[in-house]
Parts: sequence; C-alpha cells; structure tokens
Amino acid sequence: MTTELLHGDLCPLCRRPLTLRPTVTVRSNVPYPTRTDYLPHCTSCATDPANTQKWNDLMNARYGI
Repeated sequence: MTTELLHGDLCPLCRRPLTLRPTVTVRSNVPYPTRTDYLPHCTSCATDPANTQKWNDLMNARYGI
C-alpha cells in the first residue's frame, strides 16, 4: 500500500490533501509485523491542539466510526 496522497480527498477543516498514516501494527509471536493499518491524516489539523477534537469528530463522522 502506498502512503502517498489520497485521490482527491481533502481535510474537512483546512481543505488540504490528506495523506495515509500507519496507525496499528498487529504483532503475534513472530519478530515481524503481521498487519499495518493506514488511516487518512492531515498533519496540520490532527496535530494542532485547538483542532484535534474537532478533527477526530469530523473524521469519525465521515467514515462512520
């Protein structure tokens, strides 16, 4: 899977293109990761303390989480 920009997906807050960010690496009793999940991410909004909760709420609503 590529971690390049998504195809036309924009951040709901700042309208900048989203990137994919690895979020979960599931490990079993082997020395290598068994699975890595990628979720949409906006570097400027997701790390801004003033917008973090709003960003999470909008992305959860967008993806039905």
